[in-house]
Amino acid sequence: MLKPRSRRKPLGFTLVEILAVTGIVSGLSSHQDFRYAINLANQVKGLHNLRQIHTLLQIRCLTEGYPDAAFYPKDDPKKDPKSILRLLSDAPAELFVSPFAPPALQKKGLTYAWNDTVNGKSPDAVPGTTWLLIDLAACVADPKVEKPSKYLVLYASGKAEAVATPPDDVVRAVKEAEAKAKEKK
Repeated sequence: MLKPRSRRKPLGFTLVEILAVTGIVSGLSSHQDFRYAINLANQVKGLHNLRQIHTLLQIRCLTEGYPDAAFYPKDDPKKDPKSILRLLSDAPAELFVSPFAPPALQKKGLTYAWNDTVNGKSPDAVPGTTWLLIDLAACVADPKVEKPSKYLVLYASGKAEAVATPPDDVVRAVKEAEAKAKEKK
């Protein structure tokens, strides 16, 4: 008569277990890859939001020129009548918040600066390479404020892109502000 084999516990690990552990450990070591993926997703979201704002601006500009908005509202962007957020009130509020902005600025509800040199102008009179909206961080002259690696920009042509350096006129204005701040000290 044959005896049934005893069920022994296997000694060691199976190939699947080894591969699973290796995958987890390598995933932990490549945490930077996850940060890259998150940044890329935020960039895509921000650019999409800017394109939607451009569509709303085009609709508005059919009857009027660009809105008479402030560069950035002096008061609460949600209440200031010169805020681009208020002037395009039919747009969802989340369109005006850059995913790269610091949380304190995101709470204000507006994280972009408006190019007030285009106020009241017809879109046909503005060169397509003129920026309309840019991440507010690009306009901050304080060197203590941490800057993102890229800034989201919306141009009059409808192009939205993430740039490493802001447009020349923004860079020039920031340098002038920094020089004035040094003179005051």
